Amino acid sequence: MKCIYCLEDKPDSCFEKTEHVLPQSFGRFKNNLTLNKIVCDTCNKYFGDNLERYLGRDTIEGMARFGHNIKTPEEFKSPGKENRLNIRVNEGPFKGAFVYREYSEQEGRIIIKPIPQVGFKKPGVQDYDYFLLDKIPDKEYLENNFDLKAQKSIVVLGCNAVAAQEKLAQKGISFNPEGEFYPSESNMDLECEVTAQIDQIIFRAIAKIAFNYFAYWADTELIIDSPFHPIRRYIRYGEKTSFPSVAIIEKAILGDEPVEGKRRLGHPYGVERCQRVCCEMRDS
Repeated sequence: MKCIYCLEDKPDSCFEKTEHVLPQSFGRFKNNLTLNKIVCDTCNKYFGDNLERYLGRDTIEGMARFGHNIKTPEEFKSPGKENRLNIRVNEGPFKGAFVYREYSEQEGRIIIKPIPQVGFKKPGVQDYDYFLLDKIPDKEYLENNFDLKAQKSIVVLGCNAVAAQEKLAQKGISFNPEGEFYPSESNMDLECEVTAQIDQIIFRAIAKIAFNYFAYWADTELIIDSPFHPIRRYIRYGEKTSFPSVAIIEKAILGDEPVEGKRRLGHPYGVERCQRVCCEMRDS
């Protein structure tokens, strides 16, 4: 038996797992589309550990699973240090502060907590600009852009006073935590702004869904043919292709979708290139 991704010939015992066209982390559906006996267990595990994990835990779509009850708060898992989501408080005295998500057993829900950071007071206003501990600017920049002599000119979030003092001392800034320190235990229940970075890991995960969908409908002999080697190797091994494997576009791609105004909800997948390759093969 041959795997449509690694193209290795393997015995039937290496094809015991089911490959889902849409990862199960995004829901289990009636008559869910699955691939059986054409994706080997090694590739299936690789995709789960290296692509789907981050698609589910480290994207805005992954966050939305909890709002739509696809996942319960107890199932929340942190993406780890390689975080593609930038979450910042968008209101109140902590506006602009960096936060992260965490499941609270005590509250039974997902909460936000501050990342270790230091805030510097802006001149003439009560607002602060926040910097992560390892990204604090040099002393000259701070003195030129912030009122370091004002009352509560420096605030600390997400870490203890000693850690903040050490980081600031490296920049030549003295810091007295008395009256200027916010404890790390404080949870914030505030409106936040979320921005997401979409990198090649996420692109490959999306490309896999599209390729899985194509494989569900096409003959296996067609799927393993050479015209599809570039896309399969991009998905499985991260090798670059000579064409954009995944493209982000603003224009409407559905026939009944308006060019401007409200867009149709969902994530349609295009198979234009696959269709073109099929036509070329039939012509030849």
